[in-house]
Amino acid sequence: MTKAEFLQAGLEICTRVGISEELRGYFTNGVSRLHATCEHFELFERNLGDVLEVGPFFGFTPFILRDRATSYTILEGDDPAVYPLAPHYKEKEISLSYLDLFEEFGPIKTASHRLDLPDSSFDTVLCWETMEHFAFNPVKFVRELHRVLKPGGKAFITVPNKASFQALAALILGRGEERSIRAYYQFEDYQSNGKTAFYGFHWREYSTGELAALFEGAGFKINSCLGVTCFQDNSPPSPGRKIARWLSQFGSSIAPRFATNVFLIAQKGG
Repeated sequence: MTKAEFLQAGLEICTRVGISEELRGYFTNGVSRLHATCEHFELFERNLGDVLEVGPFFGFTPFILRDRATSYTILEGDDPAVYPLAPHYKEKEISLSYLDLFEEFGPIKTASHRLDLPDSSFDTVLCWETMEHFAFNPVKFVRELHRVLKPGGKAFITVPNKASFQALAALILGRGEERSIRAYYQFEDYQSNGKTAFYGFHWREYSTGELAALFEGAGFKINSCLGVTCFQDNSPPSPGRKIARWLSQFGSSIAPRFATNVFLIAQKGG
């Protein structure tokens, strides 16, 4: 599937669902990254078998990859923003469950530290740019991904790279520090499904070595863990940003450790 076809498929879903321009922008801004992720993981060519995807939001990958899967299950945050997608998931025979991962895995007494899914039930797990939003120790979550995968099954994970050239430059130059703290105050009283909580912050990003060690510690075999550079399709970048992006792409081609994102393929032993 070409990027143009990927974009068109997503826009058709937007029209069918009737989502707002803001949420439509979530998809259109991320098309290059989402398409590059599918290509990097060769998902357009794979037989995906039974799939579990955690937190697709408005990425539309379940609709696009459904025909390559035997079954498709989604765990999604219980946010009213995604409710309009539910009937369309049902139409495509995609199983949808709403889940607050903090309540399942966070440091609270009622946390089960368990997904309500059978052992060894999935061939493929997708979890893209979701784990950086976890405000809890991720080990139990990763162990659960291992448990629900079938022997030989694979997890395809992506997160922003905390060791990217952009992140390092921001630290050195102090760029965005005040803005990030202001965001805490901006969402101080944000209501999500009756709770004063905002899940959009990046609480913990990972380097390539950290993400590989996290999954290896839970019993996975690491097939690959690479730095990959891909950008958002926001408004046309300024000349300065174009130069910065070119430098980032060139630098990460020489030193992938400093790319924008970390892409992991982890496999459960047979």
